[in-house]
Amino acid sequence: MQASISTLSRETLLSILDNLPTSIFVKDENLRFVFCNKQNRSLIGKDEHELYGFSDIDFYAEEQAKLFMADDLKVIGTGVAIKVEELASRKDGMSMPVLTRKARIESEEGKTYLIGTNTDLTEIKKREEQYRALAETVPVGVLQVEESGIVSFANPLLLAYLRRDATSLSLSEIKTILGRETDNFPGQASRFEHTLTHTDGTTRRILVISSGWLALSKGLNRSALVSVVDVSENTELKRINEEILRLNQELALNMQHLKDAQDALVKKGRMEQMGQLTATIAHELRNPLGAVRTSAFLMERKLKDKGLGIEAQMQRINNGVSRCDNIITQLLDFSRTRQLTCKSADLDEWLASLVEEEAKRLPAIVQLNCMLGLNGMLVPFDASRLQRAVVNLISNAAEAMIGNGENKLAEEAAEPCIEITTAVHEDFIQLSVKDNGPGISAALMQKIREPLFTTKSFGTGLGIPAIEQIASQHGGRLEITSEVGLGAAFILHLPIHATKEEAA
Repeated sequence: MQASISTLSRETLLSILDNLPTSIFVKDENLRFVFCNKQNRSLIGKDEHELYGFSDIDFYAEEQAKLFMADDLKVIGTGVAIKVEELASRKDGMSMPVLTRKARIESEEGKTYLIGTNTDLTEIKKREEQYRALAETVPVGVLQVEESGIVSFANPLLLAYLRRDATSLSLSEIKTILGRETDNFPGQASRFEHTLTHTDGTTRRILVISSGWLALSKGLNRSALVSVVDVSENTELKRINEEILRLNQELALNMQHLKDAQDALVKKGRMEQMGQLTATIAHELRNPLGAVRTSAFLMERKLKDKGLGIEAQMQRINNGVSRCDNIITQLLDFSRTRQLTCKSADLDEWLASLVEEEAKRLPAIVQLNCMLGLNGMLVPFDASRLQRAVVNLISNAAEAMIGNGENKLAEEAAEPCIEITTAVHEDFIQLSVKDNGPGISAALMQKIREPLFTTKSFGTGLGIPAIEQIASQHGGRLEITSEVGLGAAFILHLPIHATKEEAA
């Protein structure tokens, strides 16, 4: 390769240098131009005959030329190459920013020359100015930090955020302001939020994004770009949205409470009307119903052993009278407004006695199991009212499994069983009546507490509401759980300590 190059003619080498896209010039030891390629001649604005044999003093302003020649002498004298950015101002008034590189070379004849190159930085400087103008006007704080710790650029918005002057800003101060003294900031790419607290007490929430160390220019020097965005308004907007959401939820809850109160008032009004109607019905029906019961008793007594075959009819009359009397009793129980008479007693002992009596009235096919777990605890309750609730629950459980009297279910439970249990849970007694009947569907569960709603052909729809009312009068509640095909459980939650609530 070297042999091939050495065979090139002088004209060929000069042509190659002349057509390079880089400005090249050569000066002798007296700093006079001895060669300039086409790019350099264009840069200076002179032809060959106007350059060769002349020096910088012939083309540039005196002060500018002296600076150029001082650098030239230093390079020739020391042999150390230099690289410097210069603003070349010619005598004709033209000027341009250039990057100049200079070095010393020795010829085979022992002569010393200075070879240099010029790179026109005009377009680069224009772009730098454009980028700087952009960085100074964008609504984001911009910071450039050199790896040495020097802040090479900070736009006005960043200085406003930090309330610092560009001349006094240092990397250590920035790390202190942002609370990153121990972090590898900004050398490691990162993203975090920080609250700036100023001496006047004002605060600003900012989002900080660092690029990490980047080689943004040629050479070994690295720098990091840091962006700072004010998110105070976003943070405040988020807080306002959360507050609005909370207020909407509170409003919805208050609206629901208002609806519940309105429903309760409507229900109370209906109950008062039902109470008046019930009292009238009880008075108007019980007198003739008593006459029917007495007449049936006398007829049965007179016709006994006469062989007339009317025993079934007489039994049907007695069953009908009992059913009507039970309906009147349920209506009266539901509409009563008397205050409870609660006395502390051994609930398990009282319940065991009550269940024993009720077991005698149940069909023999129904199994009744008791698992009482209060261990003699004294509980305040109104015996007569609670008896009505427990009896209704047991009766409902039996009817759910096998029907009632003449109204038998199409599919009875294989082994009908009722479990009655008591237990303590927090400040309440749980009295549960559970059956293994068909259970309650989700659709029926939504309506089962409504007065007058019933699925029975022989019911009034007041049994469950009456039981729930009794639980409420005691200061407790009624819980209903069920799984279709596995039965249902009705659980009375009664307070361990007496309340002062009156019967509603």
